[in-house]
Amino acid sequence: MKIGIIHGFVGGGGGTETTLLTLIEALLEHKHTINLYTVSKPTVQLPKVKIQSVFPFRLPAFGLYQRYLESKLTEKAKDDDLIVQVSGGLSLPYRKDQKIIIYCHHDFRNETEKDITKYKGIWSAYYKPYYVLSQRFVDQIGDENIVLVANSQFIQDSLKKRFGKDSVVIYPPVDADVFQNSVNKEQRILTISRYSQEKNLEFAIDVLSEIEVPYTIIGNTKTRVNELYYEKLATKIKNQKSIGKIFLMKNIERNKVVENLEKYKVYFHASPETFGISIVESIAAGCIPIVPNNSAHKETVPFDDLRYETDDKKDAQEKIKKALSGKYDNLLNQLRSSIDVYNKTSFKNSIASFIENIEN
Repeated sequence: MKIGIIHGFVGGGGGTETTLLTLIEALLEHKHTINLYTVSKPTVQLPKVKIQSVFPFRLPAFGLYQRYLESKLTEKAKDDDLIVQVSGGLSLPYRKDQKIIIYCHHDFRNETEKDITKYKGIWSAYYKPYYVLSQRFVDQIGDENIVLVANSQFIQDSLKKRFGKDSVVIYPPVDADVFQNSVNKEQRILTISRYSQEKNLEFAIDVLSEIEVPYTIIGNTKTRVNELYYEKLATKIKNQKSIGKIFLMKNIERNKVVENLEKYKVYFHASPETFGISIVESIAAGCIPIVPNNSAHKETVPFDDLRYETDDKKDAQEKIKKALSGKYDNLLNQLRSSIDVYNKTSFKNSIASFIENIEN
């Protein structure tokens, strides 16, 4: 089968890209022909995949415009037997008789609930096309040729509630085998997160500034907005006189991320997640995860003792201290067993089988 895959940019890393690359690997193993459609030219090599890009370079800004262009890539895929939208964007098939699978990393809340009437002049012109598209998407999401795959039960439930549309849960792939699951842990705390406002990292700093152990945040700054948020956090740490205890690391190599996960005793997360690959990776590395009691955290961290009440600083601090003291070490084996469902082999088998069933 000839399959068109939509993904705006390839080469930035992260969980969405891991899902894309594992999907391509699975489809090639099943002898499908793969056409990849992107907005920016990929910065990684993808043998055996035919690639069509709108631009031969990467756009550093205009994220909304890029997402709008991504939605138009389905026209390039109009001759493919099936389209798979991997990055979770608002894509509709160009032909009414063509099926599209949308891998949903979120429930489209941000895209479909934004009020654009407050924007005037040039900003109105900038926002309007994308939100006209979002309304078309909402109007057509119930069509039989639009098939939804949710990345968690949390997203599955939200899609059903918002759109009345059923979906199938296929968890993202996590390569747990790269981690040593070390038992020689240091009394340190780690967070891995994109440097972005919605990640609630200011709350994390407030929580950890009052705990007398080293705390590190590792994240990427892909955009100028991410860089500005990083600088804001650095200023906050300085103002709280936490320099020397709270550390920010950005854009480090993957092997360094793995090394840090293997060394640190506790992994702390401050924001809701629709899945949370870094949390599953922390479990694979033998960390004790302390996460909010919300969103998909209830799936990836299936122990109430390890989830604190949302934005409750005191509760988070108490659970972190217990984790540092070894109070939750008895849960490590069960935690490790619980993440077997998220391995790459399970994802590849599930997604390949799902696509073949659609074909038949």
